[in-house]
Amino acid sequence: LWSSMPDEKLLKLAAEGRLTDPTVKHREVERLLEDPRAEAFTRNFTVAWLRLDKLGKMPPEKSGPFRFYHDRKMEPMMVTQTTAYFADMVKRNQPIRFFIDSDYTYMNETIANWIYQRKDVYGERYQKVALNDPRRGGIFTQPSVMTATANGVDTSPVVRGVYILEYILVTPPSPPPPDVEPLAPDLRGATTIRQQLELHRESEACSGCHNKIDPLGFALENYGPTGVWRDKYENGRDVDVSGVLFNQHEFKTLVEFKQLLLKEKGRFMRGFISHLLSYALGRELGPADSPILDDLSSRALAGQDQMRVVLKSIAMSEPF
Repeated sequence: LWSSMPDEKLLKLAAEGRLTDPTVKHREVERLLEDPRAEAFTRNFTVAWLRLDKLGKMPPEKSGPFRFYHDRKMEPMMVTQTTAYFADMVKRNQPIRFFIDSDYTYMNETIANWIYQRKDVYGERYQKVALNDPRRGGIFTQPSVMTATANGVDTSPVVRGVYILEYILVTPPSPPPPDVEPLAPDLRGATTIRQQLELHRESEACSGCHNKIDPLGFALENYGPTGVWRDKYENGRDVDVSGVLFNQHEFKTLVEFKQLLLKEKGRFMRGFISHLLSYALGRELGPADSPILDDLSSRALAGQDQMRVVLKSIAMSEPF
């Protein structure tokens, strides 16, 4: 929780053999989280979980509509916004379903003006702000994630869909068959990306994975390469986000998509808890970890999904 060596109190408790006492362990988790040094956890885990290290590798163009990203030095601000949101989740022991949707977020004046088009946030201090737009809640649609999953020029439903499967739901798709031509969508052409992917899915070798990937990616197409909302592409075509989630739930808007994710929140909870457990253990999870992951996920789905409750459950788990 501190990304550091144990302090004197922890070492003393360990020497006395008291860290096996559940009451003591619960108390120590609370103490560590209340310490300012817990910022190491909220930042390091958030960056690793959401792969925010990808920011800066393919930044938006320095000219045209994305010039503000460089002029205003948006990249570090985006990361700070996301880590501030995560830190608030931990501090206030919020339910982890709030990562999917919430009625608030954190932002400063620059983020508010340039990404959210809001003029009612003042100062560069990051502050909790009530959201008046149901499309903006949660953590996955924040500008940091939307920028990290874009290529600097435009967006790709395939890239974002794979990202959701791999890092959010932790059900990565199989790699494409070696004899399948890679898809190179061009939204500026006469054919839309949706039409191209529909043709791509006609191949049996491609349809299985793309039926899972594409709806997740299209659901996020209203967010441009820097997370700014758009109703149309640069070529004037309307953005169509409709799809079928998990091959069973139809949606037409991003708000409906989030509602369906909440309906199926067990999938997300298991994925998120697997990231937390892996981070806590300092290693990748294996088949032997499935029973504890099943147990932690079941408890979260049954209502024990508050951040600190989950963290304490991991600290009490046998692998830890």
